[in-house]
Amino acid sequence: MHIESIQLKNFRCFGPDTIKIAFQQDLTTFVGTNGSGKTAVMQALMRMFGVTTEHRKVSLQDFYVPVNETESPIERSLHVEVILVFPELADPVAENMTAVPSFFRQMASDDNGQLKVRLRLNSTWTDDGSISGEVETDLVAITTFSEEYDEDQVHRLRPSDRARIQFIYIPAVRNASAQVTSFLRGRLWRAISWSEDMHEVLEASGAALNAAFSDENAITKISDIVKKRWNEVHTAGTDTTPIFQPVDLRFQSFVKKVEVAFFPDENGRERSLEDLSDGQSSLFHIAMSTATLDLETEILSGNVNGFQTEGIPLPSLTILALEEPENNLSPFYLSRIIAQVKDVTQGLNAQALISSHSASILARVEPEQIRHYRLEPTTRSSVVNSITLPASEDEAGKYLREAIHAYPELYFAKFVILGEGASEEIILPRIAAALGVEIDRSFVSIVPLGGRHVNHMWRLLNDLNIPHATLLDLDLGRHGGGWGRVKYVCKELVAIGRDQVQISGATVETPNDDAFIASFDSGTYDREGHNKLQDWVSRLKSHNVYFSNPLDIDWSMMKHFTDQYQELDVGMNGPSDLGDPKSAALGEQGKPVLYGPEHNNTFKWFRYLFLGRGKPTTHIRILGKLDNNIIAHNAPIELKELIETMRPHINSGEQPEVGV
Repeated sequence: MHIESIQLKNFRCFGPDTIKIAFQQDLTTFVGTNGSGKTAVMQALMRMFGVTTEHRKVSLQDFYVPVNETESPIERSLHVEVILVFPELADPVAENMTAVPSFFRQMASDDNGQLKVRLRLNSTWTDDGSISGEVETDLVAITTFSEEYDEDQVHRLRPSDRARIQFIYIPAVRNASAQVTSFLRGRLWRAISWSEDMHEVLEASGAALNAAFSDENAITKISDIVKKRWNEVHTAGTDTTPIFQPVDLRFQSFVKKVEVAFFPDENGRERSLEDLSDGQSSLFHIAMSTATLDLETEILSGNVNGFQTEGIPLPSLTILALEEPENNLSPFYLSRIIAQVKDVTQGLNAQALISSHSASILARVEPEQIRHYRLEPTTRSSVVNSITLPASEDEAGKYLREAIHAYPELYFAKFVILGEGASEEIILPRIAAALGVEIDRSFVSIVPLGGRHVNHMWRLLNDLNIPHATLLDLDLGRHGGGWGRVKYVCKELVAIGRDQVQISGATVETPNDDAFIASFDSGTYDREGHNKLQDWVSRLKSHNVYFSNPLDIDWSMMKHFTDQYQELDVGMNGPSDLGDPKSAALGEQGKPVLYGPEHNNTFKWFRYLFLGRGKPTTHIRILGKLDNNIIAHNAPIELKELIETMRPHINSGEQPEVGV
């Protein structure tokens, strides 16, 4: 059994439009900036399945308040709904079927005939004149999946059935001592079947220790004086003698006072739990939580002795929610934590949620497990999206997975720039700084695509509503460049649903999209054809696609900062006259005829600076010498335009409309 999905309406930062979030069977990861709604979903589940009355209590703060509300209404309402599915029903040899009998009466079949359970928390706040108002809450099972249902299809969930699902919340600020205390008061500790020997040892040894303690001269003196003063003020005839004793001989009280210590410390002694560092305490809190689930799993399977489980029902499903595991911990530990959480969820009775606003967590989970949260600025309500991946595991799918793992910061970016390679990562931040736009990786993510599978990245960023722009090389004169690059971009735009009218901004000139894409094959490089090519380069800027023109970004920088790039440092010999620099730059299948003799010297320097040594190294060396005024005045126009497109997204606290 596991939660298939959750729906929220008017709960905290989730507004009047119902938001549905699909969960993975094992691990689901919530990512997004602070205040985007990640914790709210965990709190919603806590209101339904929390292990304490306090956790399950709906308060006034749980009700969504519209951003434009000027006067508080008399009544507010919210609901949270989860769908439970039972994959064990489809497995004829499934060993763990304990959840099915517990929820059989609440089951209903969906449109596909699959048996599921629909649980719904309804809560209403009423202004009754008191400070916090009156909150009424019901947790019910609905035995239909229709939006419209009758009263006889709604059944209040019994507390015993509710207890079959438990929500274990590990907050961002972790307290190992509190977790140990909770464990000692929990049902597993109460389920221990203590042996008679243990009872006898406590009674005999405890009594002897208490007697020896009381016989100490100092303790005797203290007891006598305290007794004297106590009897002066207390004359009820009972409780006349105060006793100081180190051991509580009441067995249940004794076992609740157990403490955890760690051995050895640096001196070979015990270390108390309170003496652990913040990071160690955080790790132990997580370890205690997962260990509890391990114990429950073993008890359910009947493979453990020493527990008396009759009368203490164990949950059929435990949801482990870990908030911001990166807190107090170095990224080194995240892999271990994620591995432990994944291990816990391998069975049928556990499911995990992890929330994070750190990019470090994303390299350790699968893209299918990610749910991206953002706060819609106009309504101040949360929006949640899954990641769209290519349907097949072909090269595009593998590439996108690798890109997501390699550049996880894009999930938290205010703006994403899709570029060609490493040069853009050096050049763009420096030019932006010169133009007064400070690029910080937590706000702008530069993702080098290498010109591949750009439509999948566009679709991903559009799904997540992250503003973005694309910077590609025009590659004029190279094989597949020029018109070929424009054709590629238009084909990628068609792949994300744009038609030729949207792309070209003109009336339809071809019968279908295939003919539209094929029309670029007839593009020419005479004067008229070149002008048309430049028209297309300009036209695609309306789709936030920019070209380093005419060749690539390295060529553009060298042309716009000629003196600086052609200045030799000590130890540099300069370009050679040997060979054909045009062929080296454009390739054997290139068209060097597109560049006149006035470019010959430029090609020599291009080969020397960028083909015989690392491109980023060259750009770092040159840009480090230039002041902001020179860079701002001479930077390539396409880079300036891209940065101006990016500027409002960075300077605003809101997220304007998406790029492509």
